[in-house]
Amino acid sequence: VGCKSKGNSMRGIGVIVAAAAGLATGAWASVIVTQNPVSGGGVSRWSQLWQDPGPNGNDLDGDSVCWEDFTLAAPAAINHIEWWGQGACELGFRIEFWKQDPGTIAYQPHGVFYYGGDHTITPLKRFDTTAYTISPGPGGISHYVLDLAVPVQVPANDATNPRWFISIIGLTHQAFYTWNWAQGTGGSTKTFQFIRGEGPQFRVLPEGRAMVLGSVGEACYANCDGST
Repeated sequence: VGCKSKGNSMRGIGVIVAAAAGLATGAWASVIVTQNPVSGGGVSRWSQLWQDPGPNGNDLDGDSVCWEDFTLAAPAAINHIEWWGQGACELGFRIEFWKQDPGTIAYQPHGVFYYGGDHTITPLKRFDTTAYTISPGPGGISHYVLDLAVPVQVPANDATNPRWFISIIGLTHQAFYTWNWAQGTGGSTKTFQFIRGEGPQFRVLPEGRAMVLGSVGEACYANCDGST
């Protein structure tokens, strides 16, 4: 059981062409991350949240979240995201940006505490979306492309936050169905995964996820979206 197309990406002027890398085109100025998908998905990892129709929210043992890291030498306004995978995501996707866990030097997003039950811990940015397009990817996987009208403003990494993590999470009403994030090459070779069952379980995995991040330019911190 898989996704269906959920609308059109927002396109504009300033289009750059990245056909050599098999990337979509859009109104973004520079590529921050390019991790191309392995045909067929390679070592895919499941990353999905069951949408409980009752009051308990996400509470299924099969719930899982995957994160992939990236680093920024300068602030960026991220407005273009691509990812590859397959499976249950008929309700769209949840996308989150998290800092490195400040309490450890280990490869670990701060989101481990949120998904461990402490909801006072929050990401830099979290949003649900159905505004992406879907097209065929290599070996039968799906290619998802999202252009954001309002960029995500992401500060540069430094000694207090040496890396960022992004999570791509399929949303489904089908209990115990999974969305599987394809393996990526050409960038980070690590993935961090949470599984609600078995403890819950938090683990580092030895392969990267397939994704592209594009930026419209350097980040700004006042009046970027009409707010201060």
